[in-house]
Amino acid sequence: MSKKTVKFVQMLMILSLTAILLAGCGSNEASVDAYPEREIEMIIPWAPGGGSDIEGRLVTEHAQNHIDTTFVNVNLPGVGGTVGLEELEEKEANGYHLGQIHEGLLVAHHSGITPINFDNFIPIAAMSSADQILAVASHLDITTLEEFVELGQNEEIRFGGTVSGIPRVWLEQMGQELDINYNLVGYEGLGEAIQALAGGHIDAAIVDYPSARDFVEAGHMNFLAVGTQERLEHAPDVPTFTEEGYDILLSINRGYVAPIGTPQEVIDYLGQVFEDTANDQAYIEGVTSAGASVNFMGPEAYKAHLESQDAIIKAIIEEIEASE
Repeated sequence: MSKKTVKFVQMLMILSLTAILLAGCGSNEASVDAYPEREIEMIIPWAPGGGSDIEGRLVTEHAQNHIDTTFVNVNLPGVGGTVGLEELEEKEANGYHLGQIHEGLLVAHHSGITPINFDNFIPIAAMSSADQILAVASHLDITTLEEFVELGQNEEIRFGGTVSGIPRVWLEQMGQELDINYNLVGYEGLGEAIQALAGGHIDAAIVDYPSARDFVEAGHMNFLAVGTQERLEHAPDVPTFTEEGYDILLSINRGYVAPIGTPQEVIDYLGQVFEDTANDQAYIEGVTSAGASVNFMGPEAYKAHLESQDAIIKAIIEEIEASE
């Protein structure tokens, strides 16, 4: 083969490779422009039946009205909500794998339960806030916070909750403010803790309204106080800790994230989808009837919120561990 022929073949190879690379770039751009082209998987890292599962299903149900595809919810519970999120981190960053998080992940990270934290993902949006309520088992025959405090100052109260999650922080705050004796009995998610409370296996738990409402109505447990500034419209007979003389505010914000590397165009698009969903009257009514409230934050605002909460929770966990 002559030198001219070799150079010609080499030139053809270079041109072919360049064409392939350019075609690949064009394909990626087209895939973003065409997004979504198939169903989107939403990982809920908690068992079915709890507040996070209820809220997650409300979000995906109504978000489908604002995007040209469907969502498939996948419950992956385990180790305080970290198993599902560790799996999400390994998913392909293409916009078809999303997950739900809340402040519990931050607690699990700073407690040494998981190496991942909120910054292992790209925040998309926060969608709701769930106010938290102190509930006690009916076998205690307690109907007021005053009676509860008196009991806790004379006996040890068995609280149920995720040891590696946000209930640990809430319980520490409550224990100090109420000056009560308590022990945390570990359960995998709120759903399990509520079942244990309804069965009389524990004495108390910090719950959200939608998860515990039916059990209260059935007489298995009582609401004593809610961690809000004002009484809840859907539970007007439940006093706040504040009006009872205690500086206790309890709330959780549930949001949605994607794996690092997900194209920014996709994040922005999904952020708009979730914002449209948050303004959807049907979604608002669904969240309200479930006992929560819509609290939308877009990608940047949600990231700032998580950064702020992370600093607070880190300090609280360090204080807890220093005193143990």
